[in-house]
Amino acid sequence: MDNKDDALRFAMKLIGLRRRSEAEIRSRLRKKGCGEDLAGETVSELYKFGYLDDAAFAGSYINDRMRFRPAGRFLIKLELREKGIADGIIEDKLSELLGEEEELSLAKKLLEKKMRASPPKDGGKARARLAFYLKSRGFSPGTIDEAIRDILRTNKTTIHEDD
Repeated sequence: MDNKDDALRFAMKLIGLRRRSEAEIRSRLRKKGCGEDLAGETVSELYKFGYLDDAAFAGSYINDRMRFRPAGRFLIKLELREKGIADGIIEDKLSELLGEEEELSLAKKLLEKKMRASPPKDGGKARARLAFYLKSRGFSPGTIDEAIRDILRTNKTTIHEDD
């Protein structure tokens, strides 16, 4: 692809399917045979007309992730980095949309759902399984401990560490 109009049309088609980051657009343009200069021009045009905005992309991604496949800050941060979003933008959007209280609330909701599906039996293994479940979803150790403690206290369930 060596024509700016074709590159722009292709990029607009991608953005029409779902929001994309600048890095995703550049990558897809290169795979389609665009040179670096043409990809840069195309990205500039997309920014100029407001079709490309990494901060808006990050905000939308975080909101969608929390709504449809809840995850902790750590995992969301990794996913956004993979999509080429700058660390500064990631931190700003995470602070704005997923503060510590929201993350804790999200972890508790996930635990409640998990415990309804398969109530834990007493024992350290059950607590470890709950912790692993939240860890695999990108929650921090502090959030995991607090969420498990709160949920077990609320549900009056005891899980002993020594079993």
